[in-house]
Amino acid sequence: MSLNIRVIAPDGLIWDTTAEGVVLPSLTGQLGILTGHAPLITSLEIGILRIKTNSKWTPIIVLGGFAVIKDDEVLVLISGVEEVIKEDYSKAKSILAKAKIDLDSAKTTKEIIDASQELKIASAKVKAFKFI
Repeated sequence: MSLNIRVIAPDGLIWDTTAEGVVLPSLTGQLGILTGHAPLITSLEIGILRIKTNSKWTPIIVLGGFAVIKDDEVLVLISGVEEVIKEDYSKAKSILAKAKIDLDSAKTTKEIIDASQELKIASAKVKAFKFI
């Protein structure tokens, strides 16, 4: 058996396929979903959504959202998505380094929140390279 997964962002359908498994970046940590999983609704944070098809993991950087799991159907509604391109690893590492500096130098609450979000995105991008 397999899971049917749909990933939808505000600008449209990102992914619609069957999968062997899915790992969601939930607010409480990584959440693995296999066939036969109990019904669930969970919030997602910025992180790596991994989809396993043909014994290969594909990473997608999601910018928060929700997931609904029921009857081997996984519906993921996300706020946004970031692309992971194999050739951009060094660029991703430099963006991560800059994000760390920006967070360290942030003064206002807004600057701290913005810098924290950018750091999460940059960190997820660097980690995603393990899966491509």
